[in-house]
Amino acid sequence: MTTRTRIFVLLSVCFVLLLACNFRRASAPAPVLIPAEPAPTRQSAPPPATKMPTVVPEMLPTVAPETSYGSLAREHLEVLSEEIGSRLPGSPEEAEAAAYVEAAFEAYGYEVAVQPFSFVTENEEELESVNVIAVKPGVSTEELIVGAHYDSSDEAEGADDNASGVAVLLEVAELLQDVETPYNVRLIAFGAEEADLDGSRYYAGRMDDAEIQNTVGMINLDSLAAGDVAYVYGDPGPGTLRDWIMERAEEAGFDLEARAAEDMDEPDGTPCECADYGPFQEAGIQFAYFEATNWDLGEQGGMTQVDLDLGEEGVIRHTEYDTLEYIDTTFPERIDDHFDLFVTLLYDTLTQFEAQD
Repeated sequence: MTTRTRIFVLLSVCFVLLLACNFRRASAPAPVLIPAEPAPTRQSAPPPATKMPTVVPEMLPTVAPETSYGSLAREHLEVLSEEIGSRLPGSPEEAEAAAYVEAAFEAYGYEVAVQPFSFVTENEEELESVNVIAVKPGVSTEELIVGAHYDSSDEAEGADDNASGVAVLLEVAELLQDVETPYNVRLIAFGAEEADLDGSRYYAGRMDDAEIQNTVGMINLDSLAAGDVAYVYGDPGPGTLRDWIMERAEEAGFDLEARAAEDMDEPDGTPCECADYGPFQEAGIQFAYFEATNWDLGEQGGMTQVDLDLGEEGVIRHTEYDTLEYIDTTFPERIDDHFDLFVTLLYDTLTQFEAQD
């Protein structure tokens, strides 16, 4: 093959290859541009398990006669009783309620401490729970403790017992965040009350003598929604928490009745093991206990809450009737009226009460 022939052959091959490359490029599909996924953003709202109410009413630093508190408490009540539901001690639902309370405290600007503890059931099963604690610094380093248990029995939603107490606790926490208080206010949501007051026993049992002496009093919130009559229990006498609250209720025009601490005691005179104030009373700390029930019905021991033809022979808590729907349907506006009373009086106590020397 001559040199000229070789050159011709090489040029022909190059031409064919060039045509093939152009054909392949023309027939190939256009590249698809996939948009890069945006970088994950930090969630500003709690996850669904700890969803906060979306309705937050305007809060006022002082209580005027025409002011009605309780709408935010009702939002919390709905989440705890209807969205989370029954919160048996040691259950996933109880843990969900604890996470919800923690998220609420944090949303209101508090630093939160979670105090874990274990307890043993009647079936000898060891379970876990927590106390959720937030502290509002006051003018004095002495403290007022406010507590409400967030667990419930397994019979119903636990709207009255005790989503109602936690709901009031959380609304007052929101009210207090930017308000001066005479004392430090320690807000505690207790776990496992329905087991054997385990959360409050655990907390109070670990207070040393200095902490006990530094505590002005303990205010307990339990079963505030369903009962006929609003009560405050505690030791009577000038300057006591109970009597100060009664005087404030009278000034504000609220219907509130008082019972003495001894009315709650066991027959042998020991503190009643029926609510979270008991461990603090045993430690020598004065208490005030808010509850809604009816001491004039049934055996007149405070356990019958409403007319004997309603609920389970007059009892709402620990029954299938302890639901928001039943209480609202059977007692229209009762929850709103009670929440207005309890939120107002608790707020006033924490911002105005000063113990007498």
